[in-house]
Amino acid sequence: MTVTLIWLIAFAVILLLTVKSWTGALGTFFERKMPSLLVSGGDDRWVWCPAIAVLGATTVVRPVDMVFTVLLLAVLVWLGKSLLCWAMDRVKLH
Repeated sequence: MTVTLIWLIAFAVILLLTVKSWTGALGTFFERKMPSLLVSGGDDRWVWCPAIAVLGATTVVRPVDMVFTVLLLAVLVWLGKSLLCWAMDRVKLH
């Protein structure tokens, strides 16, 4: 129960801060860095701010789990990239 309460408080605080800073640097960052397919052209604030708040609150409550998840994803991406590069070297493209 305590962990859930801490998570909800962290979620609310992070969501409030991200929504308030969307008109400043955060919104500008997403407009510049996101590919055009991921930008809806409308108000992306209500998609990205809750996503950032969930990740931030989970990191506050379970930081070791988040570090292991990021490491696991990095290893999977590296293996996938290596496998794809190996397969492309084997394929004759002529």
